[in-house]
Parts: sequence; C-alpha cells; structure tokens
Amino acid sequence: MEAEGLVLLLLLVFTFQGEASDKKEETYCTAQRGSIMVEENGSVTIPCNFTHPKLKSSSEEVRVSWRRGTNRCGNGEFIYNHTGGRTHQNYTGRISSVRNPSERTAAITINNLRRTDGPMFCCRIEISKESKYIEGWQNQHGTQIQFTDEFSVEQVDVVPAIVGEDITIPCLVHYKDPTTIESVTWTMGSSDLCVENNDEIYTGKEKSLAIGQWSVVNFPQDLSLRITGVRAEDNKKYCCKVKLKLMNNNVSPLRSTQVTPAAATDRTLAVVQPETALPDSDGSATLRCSFTPQSYAAFLGTDVFWRAGSPRGVYAYHPSPAMIDHRYRGRTELRGSADLYIKGVTHADNTTYYCFVMVKYCVSNKTSSIIQYGIGTKLEVKDTFMDDFRKGDNNTLVYAVVAVLIAVIILCAVIIIILKTKGVICKKHSGRSVFSGVICKKHSGREDVRYLTSDIALKDRNPSDNEQIPRDSIPRASSSAPPMAQEESGGVLYAHLNVSSLQQTTNNGRKGSKPEDDSQVLYAAVKTTIAPQDIYSTVNK
Repeated sequence: MEAEGLVLLLLLVFTFQGEASDKKEETYCTAQRGSIMVEENGSVTIPCNFTHPKLKSSSEEVRVSWRRGTNRCGNGEFIYNHTGGRTHQNYTGRISSVRNPSERTAAITINNLRRTDGPMFCCRIEISKESKYIEGWQNQHGTQIQFTDEFSVEQVDVVPAIVGEDITIPCLVHYKDPTTIESVTWTMGSSDLCVENNDEIYTGKEKSLAIGQWSVVNFPQDLSLRITGVRAEDNKKYCCKVKLKLMNNNVSPLRSTQVTPAAATDRTLAVVQPETALPDSDGSATLRCSFTPQSYAAFLGTDVFWRAGSPRGVYAYHPSPAMIDHRYRGRTELRGSADLYIKGVTHADNTTYYCFVMVKYCVSNKTSSIIQYGIGTKLEVKDTFMDDFRKGDNNTLVYAVVAVLIAVIILCAVIIIILKTKGVICKKHSGRSVFSGVICKKHSGREDVRYLTSDIALKDRNPSDNEQIPRDSIPRASSSAPPMAQEESGGVLYAHLNVSSLQQTTNNGRKGSKPEDDSQVLYAAVKTTIAPQDIYSTVNK
C-alpha cells in the first residue's frame, strides 16, 4: 500500500508539473516601444515582438493586424490587416508591413505622416485555423508617435543600473519655455502607463531640493530624476509629470521608464564578450557580444546597451539617443543582435566596453525581464605619434629627429633655389662671389645695380701707389649708351647706373621729377691680377 501510495503521489506530481508546463507555454504577450519622435510628412517604423503557444497543427497560422487609438487602443478601429489585405482608407498607399512569424516579430511602416495619424498604434496577434478565428491578443499600451515641433514630455523605455550606482532618468520637455514650468512631480509604480502609477516620490520646483535618494538635476532646465545609490528594490517604473503655470495644466508621457538593476550573476542568461578588439583598417571598430537566453518558448525580445570605461560608465550606445554620451552620439550603432559598431575611432576611444543585455519574457501573459552584462572588451587603439613621444619611446624619438632634419634640409634647399631663381642671391663668377655677403636687390622686376666683375685684366694702365687718375682722362659715357652696359677705359672699369627708379620717391614718399640725364657713372675699386695695389674709384656726377 505504501508503495502504491508513493507511485500515485509521483504520478500526481508529474501531472501537476505537466499542467504547469503546459500552462507556462500558454502565454500571450506583445511588446512595443513606448514612444517615437516623428516629423510631419516623414515616415516611421513601429516594431512589435510577440509570443504565443506553439501551433498545434500545420493548418494553424498566425495573423498580424494593427489598431489605432488615443490613450489606449482597446477596441479602436483597425487600420491594417496584413493577412486579409485590408487597409483603412486614411492609410491607403501609406502603410506596409514587415513581419516574420517564425521569429515572432512584426512591424509596420507608415509614410507621409499626418497630424491626424494615431497617435497610438497597437499590434494585435491572432491564431486561426482553416481561416477561422481561434484566439487573439494585443498590446493595450501600444506605441505613441510624437511630432518634434509640438509640445510634449518624452521618457526613455529602460534605464539599466548597477546596485549602488547613481543613475539619471531623463525627462525631456520638447518645445516649451522653461519659465512656464511651475513644478515637476515624479511617481513610481508597476504599470507601464503613467496614469496608473500614483506613488509620488518627488515634487518640487527648487534646483537643490532633494527628497530622500531622489532629486531633480537642474530645475527648470533639466527635470530628469537622479537616484542616488540604486537599490534592488528600486526596480520600478517611473513617470515624470510637468505642471505648467498657464491654466494649471499637467503634462506627462503615456509610458513610464523601467529601471532594471543588473543581477550580479544570473545563470538564466549568459553574455559573452571577447577580452580585446582592434580597430578595422577603415578607422571603425566592431565589438562582439553574444548571449543565450534560457528559454525560447517564452522569449519576447531583447534590449541591448553598451557602457564605456566601467559597468557604471557612460553609455556608448542606448536605444534612446538621449541617453548616449556626447562623445559617442552619432558615432555608434547596434549591428547584428548585440554587436557595437563605432565609427571614426580615435585614441580617446581606447577603453573597455561592457555589453548589457536585457531579455524580456512572457510569464502568465505578462512581461518580465532580466538584465546581465559581460566581462568587458578592451578596444586597443594604437598609440599616435604624440603618445609615443610623451612616453619617451626611443625608436620614435630617433625617427622624429631624422624626419625633422630631412624636412629642414629639404626646406633650405627649396628656399635657396627660389631665391636664386628670383635673383635675390648674387650669382657667382669664376667660382667666387664678386662682393661676398652682399644681396642683390630688384626693383620693379629688373636690376637697378649690377656689380662689375673683377676678372677683366687691366692691360693699358698700372698706376703706382701715389699716382692718381686724372678725372678728365676718364671718358664720359654717352647718354645714349645702354643703362646697364659695362665700359672699359684705361684699365678702369665703370658702368652706367640707372637711378631713375631709385629717385621715384623722396624721403617723404612723394614722387620726384626725373632728371634729363638719369644715368650716372659708377667707378668701382678693383684689384687687378698684375698689380698688387687696389685701384681706387671715383664717381662722376
């Protein structure tokens, strides 16, 4: 009898377990984003994830349709039925569906958005057999579209947290003068809808006001809620309600923000990251992250986040752009299921990145979630030249010195070539400069003074040390002679000096008159090759 009783007890246990297992499989859930900012005449894609019991036969099929509403969809009118091919007349030609029932995903895209669209769109799932309806369920909260140029209050869907860290829950007020804001109230609860979360935790209109662990960042410019020292029991849903001075009006978003502390260890979710990663040749980087949820039957979807520096660091990626740190905003995106892509990698990105994965499950027709993060991936960005220089790398210093010397030599050579080409540097004759250290100047594109060469032998005369050359014996150059011609007389070299261009301006900058005979004779002192003494020079004006 005892043995029979034990067998009966075991049978009952297995029966209850089977019923519980079957009941667990009988789960119906849909998950959608809380809100999406849009522009008039633009387009929007609204995703929807869902879970349902396994189909019992091949004749059963999953059908997806969409409803619209104001605060809730409820029994709102259908605007699109993918399977039936029916579209509301107000959306004809503007709506299309992207769905994959095998992966339990569905989405609609609405083009040419109008102010009268929505504003709430809800995804509905139905099971039918041989075209006959069996059962159906839908997301009551749906996704709200908000136009960017209209006054609204926006919140993000999820803020992950590490127990003990300080976090900030954004409250984004669009297109409203901060001076018209009278106060802000934060509430928390367990509902996705803000109207159902009435547990007030903060009300104030002072910048420095703090109530317990809660405070506002910077009233009235920034109404975001700061939570100091997150606890495990802070796993709630938070709502921001803004009170305006005009007509005592209160404005709040429809959907709340979920704060989810990450578990220290959770065997139901394994997040895997490589220890290191290198940038790609194009200057971008892709950091890998993979995860394995425990049960696919109740799997509803995932949200992925990346934090930089430490598990408590800034967000390198978040599904809501408002949460991404300014250093990464516009540079990161999610690729694949959880990989982080960073473009324009610099040495400032040389840090460790942590992949956070939040998995949503459907339990008893309600959504539940857990979050876990990996060990971190170190992005190793090669040091730049200045980094090596600061570190005192010997090879880098040698290369730097050699490169600088080569650059200086090339620069000097280029400068000398340019100066010689332009005639700024005196040319050499017979291997030596006529007047060493003298720079030849140009004026108005031509030479005003040309130095005489000393290599002409003075054959006619060789005066003694005390002998003077009579002034009258030196022939006067004809005015018709070329301005720059050289002439030889009695072994003395002289040349015509055209100073007309030098007389163009006076000391005060005024133009002077041009003389009738604008040339002068310049006598140069030269040393001959046959006489040891110098031949002095005179100037005949």
